Amino acid sequence: MLLQELLGIDEEIYLIEESNTSQRTPELTLQYLHRLNNFPDAGNTRVIRVSEAGHTLGLLFFNPAEGDVPVDFWSVFTGAFALAPLKSRFETLADSFLAINPPEKDIEVSYETWLRAVNEYYSFMLVNRNLCTSCSVRPESYSSIFSENRIKRVAEILEILRKKGYYPEGRILEVCCGNGMSTLALYRAGLDPLAIEINKCTVCQGLEQQVLNPQRVMIMDATAVSRYFEPGSFDVVMGFMLGLVYEFNKEIWVRIIREAVSVAADEAVLLFTVSSKPEIEILADALLKAGIRGEIVDNTDSEGAYDQWFFVGRKQKSTLSGM
Repeated sequence: MLLQELLGIDEEIYLIEESNTSQRTPELTLQYLHRLNNFPDAGNTRVIRVSEAGHTLGLLFFNPAEGDVPVDFWSVFTGAFALAPLKSRFETLADSFLAINPPEKDIEVSYETWLRAVNEYYSFMLVNRNLCTSCSVRPESYSSIFSENRIKRVAEILEILRKKGYYPEGRILEVCCGNGMSTLALYRAGLDPLAIEINKCTVCQGLEQQVLNPQRVMIMDATAVSRYFEPGSFDVVMGFMLGLVYEFNKEIWVRIIREAVSVAADEAVLLFTVSSKPEIEILADALLKAGIRGEIVDNTDSEGAYDQWFFVGRKQKSTLSGM
């Protein structure tokens, strides 16, 4: 695991918060860290600090095996991904603790590397069935889940984007990634998207088949990405085969579009594909109203199944996410 590799430790590691998204408002982390600051024996605690440019990204506390706990392990506290006020509070609590208990190791890593390590931890917890109370889903074979024709279809869209001057580069967010079939096409094209999906089972499926990158996938609601990412976080936002998009459920898809625009940088590329013209017209209307300048592309083929229509465009400067 990347966390253990970065920290140079062999013992088990457990993050305080239960998910990626809970790291945005890490209430348990702050609560427990506050208690540790007031613990009478705090000065004798083994601790490792993870930092970047003088800022504390995380603290690890050693827990020796005793009683009902058969193995040694480290508890991981991080405020690196929290909202600004909570991140500041975390650093204040961390500095207070370190003032009375200097770390046995101070490890410098980048924010991006730390994010990858934390994402990988939650991915492994998911695929090992530690994030679900019960699971009756059995692993399936690769050939029964993934279609090379589907992957080829996405690759063809990327070539169309290249010709139109919209080829995705930089920081890429893929929303509603499912089990990673479209993500795999992006990987093969040399791209490194951060993929998000709300359905744990489909993400687990992609991880089990070693399709999704455990360091670059997150369980997240696409209607709430602005709760986790700052405005302008991505140069590209993509979503393949969104849907089904109907008049009666279009509000949820309009919300996804608005959230995508809110975390996209100025001049960012936005791409969304669906299976029918009425669906893309609903999405295009939402994108245009949100200040995205682009076009609907007829991508129909004889099979008439995947990615038959798509919208591609760029976010104009001064676009407001609340439109």
